[in-house]
Amino acid sequence: MQDFLSIIFDDLHLTGAKYFFTSAADPWLARVELQDRAVFHAVLQGRVAAEIDDQRFVLQAGDIFIVPTGGRHRLGMVEQAAGLPETDISDLFQSQRGTTIQLGEGELSAHLISASCSFDAELGQPLMSALPRGVPLHGLGTSPPEWLRIGIQFLTQETRELRPGHQSILNRLGDIWFVECLRLYVENLPEGNDSWLRALKDPALATVLSAIHRAPGQDWTVPGLARMACLSRSAFADRFLRIMGKPPLTYVAEHRMRIAAWQLRHTEQPVCRIAEMVGYTSETAFGQAFKRIHGVAPGRYRERLRLIPA
Repeated sequence: MQDFLSIIFDDLHLTGAKYFFTSAADPWLARVELQDRAVFHAVLQGRVAAEIDDQRFVLQAGDIFIVPTGGRHRLGMVEQAAGLPETDISDLFQSQRGTTIQLGEGELSAHLISASCSFDAELGQPLMSALPRGVPLHGLGTSPPEWLRIGIQFLTQETRELRPGHQSILNRLGDIWFVECLRLYVENLPEGNDSWLRALKDPALATVLSAIHRAPGQDWTVPGLARMACLSRSAFADRFLRIMGKPPLTYVAEHRMRIAAWQLRHTEQPVCRIAEMVGYTSETAFGQAFKRIHGVAPGRYRERLRLIPA
């Protein structure tokens, strides 16, 4: 599980981590909506209600609430009052804040730390689309998990001193927190849950997926992948389809195109080199495959991106 999880998180390219603390006093209600940013709220003291879509979760100290793709959600006092106005705190994630944000005017009812990171929406699509829109993680007591407690101490020191490499350190801290949260979520998936995330707990599929992600340009075949999984061809193909929702070579092709799109967006590699990198000996065949997925040829895809203002 760890190897594949590490590879998946490398694909996310988490950047731009921002953190702030909030002290909330009843009555209070806050709204957050961030596009293509993973959002994380940890309750350090008191109780908080978290709402997303038609779901509502009551969190206590030690609990964490993750919104993987930053969808619209609300945080507030547990006993909500009708007609209570919302405070939009989305802009607070735009910069680091050394002082605690104050919400409400009464007696302190909750203390939280909130964080967000940008991620690569294309490379991160398989993971992010498999996660629920909101993920509550319940702690074992009334204090944060040890990894979060230590991380908060480190964060407090780092934001106070603002030494060189500050943002890089914060990005790595965001990586660690998000990986820890995903570990907890995956470890608690029910056995009967067949979803993409189940592959993280399946030794055979995790081995295969790790190999595909490490070497997308290799000439993968179903028999070869089945041997790697130590399964018969039919058993492997059935298991992959049931858990991943698509045949093995379809997954390989889609992953190759995600890699290719990332290379076109973020590098100056020539199209022929990118084609080779993702397993195509013919630039023409690569172009046709890319167009089937993205609707335009690779060169045109890159040109369009360059026309978009920074």
